Amino acid sequence: MYLFRIVKRRARLPTAAVASVLALVLFAQCRRQDVAPPQTTPPVANGARAVAEPLAAPPAPAPAAEGATDEASAPASKGTWLEGNIYRFRLDDVRKCSPTAVAGGARIGVVVRVASKVDEVFVAPRDVKLESGGVILDSAIVTKAPDGCGPLLAPKSMRAGKTNDGVVVFDVPPEFNPDHRPVKITYQPTRWGGAKRVEALLPPGSV
Repeated sequence: MYLFRIVKRRARLPTAAVASVLALVLFAQCRRQDVAPPQTTPPVANGARAVAEPLAAPPAPAPAAEGATDEASAPASKGTWLEGNIYRFRLDDVRKCSPTAVAGGARIGVVVRVASKVDEVFVAPRDVKLESGGVILDSAIVTKAPDGCGPLLAPKSMRAGKTNDGVVVFDVPPEFNPDHRPVKITYQPTRWGGAKRVEALLPPGSV
């Protein structure tokens, strides 16, 4: 009877140990479920690949306003000396002349001044032109100054340091500048093949 009790008590020892081990395992699993690792990427569906979102592109520069121009490249205006390689040119004034020679058009007189840097620079009205939108208008051939537009620029060969000034007349037809674009006056001595061309803007409303 004594021996049987001893054997029965010893048989219960493995069962208690196993129960303790199972309790530890279950406790460890509960702890692992309570503290889940943080997710670094959002979950995706089966078979799909996670793609990193692209960085936002920098905003595009605002477009320049229509009609804006670079002031450094814009032609000079009235009263400014323009430097050629053998002369200096200046637009002094724009006048209305009468009578008008072209029906529906206008006759204007442009007062210019040319200063020579070298000898034998020939200044003539035919070398002064109007230009707008790619259309070039030659000066009018007149022998007498129209009312309000004198004295005329006289053809003249100049020595270095001399100046010549006067009015150049233009008969402007109505189709010359129908869109009312800026009008330029240009000058380049034709007898000097290497002479630099210069240009200046006429005041708004001149033509």
